[in-house]
Amino acid sequence: MKILFVTQVDLDLPHGGARHVAALTKALARQGHRVTLLAVGGGAIDGVRRPAIPHVPPGARREAVLATFAAKEALLSRPDVAYVRISPTTSAIAAVLGAARIPVVLELNGPVLEELGRRQRPPAAIELVRQALRLVVKGARHLVAASENIAEHARQELGAQEITVLDNGVDLEVAKPGDRALAKAFFGLPEGPRFVVLVGTLVPELRLDLLAEAHRRLPGVGLMVVGDGPGAEYVQAMQVAARPSSPVLFAGAVPHEVAIRAIVAADVALNVRDGDLGMKGLEYAAVGRRQVAFEMPGSARLAALYPPSLEAVHLVKERSAIALRAAITDALAAEDRLGPLPAADVEAARGKLGWEHKALALAALLERASQR
Repeated sequence: MKILFVTQVDLDLPHGGARHVAALTKALARQGHRVTLLAVGGGAIDGVRRPAIPHVPPGARREAVLATFAAKEALLSRPDVAYVRISPTTSAIAAVLGAARIPVVLELNGPVLEELGRRQRPPAAIELVRQALRLVVKGARHLVAASENIAEHARQELGAQEITVLDNGVDLEVAKPGDRALAKAFFGLPEGPRFVVLVGTLVPELRLDLLAEAHRRLPGVGLMVVGDGPGAEYVQAMQVAARPSSPVLFAGAVPHEVAIRAIVAADVALNVRDGDLGMKGLEYAAVGRRQVAFEMPGSARLAALYPPSLEAVHLVKERSAIALRAAITDALAAEDRLGPLPAADVEAARGKLGWEHKALALAALLERASQR
């Protein structure tokens, strides 16, 4: 099957979206599909054709450039189906593909309108995005959502009816278990305190306020934060205010391989993203670290990766510093009482997390959409 994959995601940026696109297209190519990827940045991807796209700023300008290239692909290579990742400005790409009679399947990886609200976009601008995306969704053959709560967002806000939930995966070639002591030494973590680790883009959805208060109530526990984004200044302020007995270390933006090493260094890994589970918890599980996360749609999949007796996932129902502190305390106690997660259970969890699972299901869905 000839698949045209189009996304505004910048593959040069060190975030989950870029890794998602690269891993999924590579997995589709490994399964024998002829995949063409239209995206800015990034290097070669095994088995994936990558026309050179000018590196223009995200938004309407990038949308226009990608739409031009999509029109050329529709005319010259006639893909069987197009898979288009939704962004707030998605419209021109879908329009040109629709005009060329190329079946379009959309992918939604977050509650896009809610995210615009958290970024304090004007209500009028959000409404314009809503109306534009509703037209795009109406014209598509199908929509793929990364979780059930994202699917519900698509139903309620974008008017989607044909929706399939396909869980995202983890790049198991990078997210590998490792030696905790060596990883701590790599980061120069001081001996003595145990360390909880937060890795990821510091987006507004992270409840850093609750984390700061919870950490202040955890004497003798260090916190390391790895990543960059809008919350960086807040983390820097946490670092300055921390007590020497409970230090806060801020590593900032690092390559993905180094971020994985930070997870390996963790006594317990943290995910304080609210509203959407994201992908980081899956990487924590693939590396074999106990973790704390807020309970939300999608948490059940995370919790089911390991036997309950191992207490691998500690979910926080109440959005409060007290509840978050209690969960971190319980996770550290489980690590002390039960020891590290057994290697056999880590490998069993990893077997459920590769991108091949999503690629197989997605290919079948795209095949059906192309024949309708």
